[in-house]
Amino acid sequence: MRVTTSTISATALRQIQDLNARLSKLQIQVSTGQRISQPEDDPAAVGRLITLQDESKQLDQFQQNAARALEISQASTSALQEIKTLSDRATELATLGSSTESSDSARSYATEANQLLEQAVQLANSSLRNDHLFAGTAVDTAPFQISRDSSGNITGVTYAGSTDVASIPLSDTASIAPATTAQTNQGLADFINHLVSLRDALNQNDPAAVAGVQSGLLTTEDTIINAISDQGAIQMRIQLNQDQQQNRSTEIEKLISNDANIDMSQAIVRYNQVQVAYQAALQSTASIMNLSLLDYLQ
Repeated sequence: MRVTTSTISATALRQIQDLNARLSKLQIQVSTGQRISQPEDDPAAVGRLITLQDESKQLDQFQQNAARALEISQASTSALQEIKTLSDRATELATLGSSTESSDSARSYATEANQLLEQAVQLANSSLRNDHLFAGTAVDTAPFQISRDSSGNITGVTYAGSTDVASIPLSDTASIAPATTAQTNQGLADFINHLVSLRDALNQNDPAAVAGVQSGLLTTEDTIINAISDQGAIQMRIQLNQDQQQNRSTEIEKLISNDANIDMSQAIVRYNQVQVAYQAALQSTASIMNLSLLDYLQ
């Protein structure tokens, strides 16, 4: 069978083009470290990568949600613990005031109780990133509304927040409400009002009234302690969820790497091999293209 010079040349050119395409692809892989640059490189792997990347984005969002929920819970716990410290001291003042016969001592205790009262209101209206912690879903408004007399002393508070609590998604199937409950928030209002009563009873040097306030303080202290305990459980759940999400993220990164990344050492070897073949093809094709009819006649 006769093979014309044009056929030989065309075949050689196609080989050069194929080698050049392979060389370009390998060069991109070596420079980027990625095995796939176009969907047609591996359609099945591209489909898996799209699914994994979507899941990775969802996990990132859930991790951000968990971090936000943990931040809210930790800030709430911190404020509650400080309120618990105020409650402890208020109970001590009630014990002292119920047994004192000195009006000067009672007034001194009343002055301290008034300072505890002001601090309790400030803590109860604590905010995080401009969102009030103990307001339920009505985070834009201070939840504890204060009444004062003509002297500027607090005469009482009312809870003006929401009884609803916002939930934050931690996964496709789970969510958590990191803020305090409506019962806790109302308990804080009761605690503050008990402080008002304690201060007034101490100012009047009325041991019986002071003793009556003490029982109310103990009740609201139980509410505060339970709220702190609840927040501890919430934080544990969030942290466990974060660990699970982080483990899944690590697994996804490995799966993506297996599909998308190249073995650099093997890619460099293949690149060098194709480059040698490409140079050889150029040289041989140049030799073929330089042949004339006289060369064949010889």
